[in-house]
Amino acid sequence: MNKEEVVEHYRNNKTEIESRLDKFENLREASNRRLFQELSFVIFSSQSSAENSWSAAERIGEKGLVQNSRTEITDVLAQEQVQFEERKADYIIKNRELLSQPTFDDPSTDLKIKSRIKPEHLDKTRYWFSGNISGLSWKGSSHFLRNIGYGNGFAILSQHTISVLADLDVIKSLEPPKNKKEYIDIENKVQRFSEEIGINIKALDLVLWSIRTGKVFK
Repeated sequence: MNKEEVVEHYRNNKTEIESRLDKFENLREASNRRLFQELSFVIFSSQSSAENSWSAAERIGEKGLVQNSRTEITDVLAQEQVQFEERKADYIIKNRELLSQPTFDDPSTDLKIKSRIKPEHLDKTRYWFSGNISGLSWKGSSHFLRNIGYGNGFAILSQHTISVLADLDVIKSLEPPKNKKEYIDIENKVQRFSEEIGINIKALDLVLWSIRTGKVFK
């Protein structure tokens, strides 16, 4: 694998990749429940198939993720072969409670994801999500924000993308980053590589992921 092959793969799949990114960007206007569905998908997809995780998020549905019991969510995750189903169901319950707490600006118990996203301060937004949302790492926070149209400067350092980046000698180790400092260090290397080959970093994840899996997905 070399950078010329990465560029060629992007060119061959550009229409599908850019269409997917447009769909992500359209979610900026989505409801809080729809955004919570995307957040739940990202949590489900940790150490599990992305396709199975999205199928579970769709089956449970926007309403179910807000209202269903822990047992109901666990059952669907198990049926869709999402790993650590009980733990992830717990995460959904905790997160919907956290994100529904009344605030000074909105005393209701409705979901309040949009108010947590600051487009002019996305680094702080990512920091908040990674530190406060159960089941969400730096990778997950980056993934979530990219999937709702706010990933212009973030790398999504999944196992698939890290393996391709190592093949390309962009990074030296197959070990995922263990903390914020390691994540940012690798992200800076990915950003420089992105600029070098002329592929925006938000598209680069889809390029690298599809090189490994053969699919452009989420």
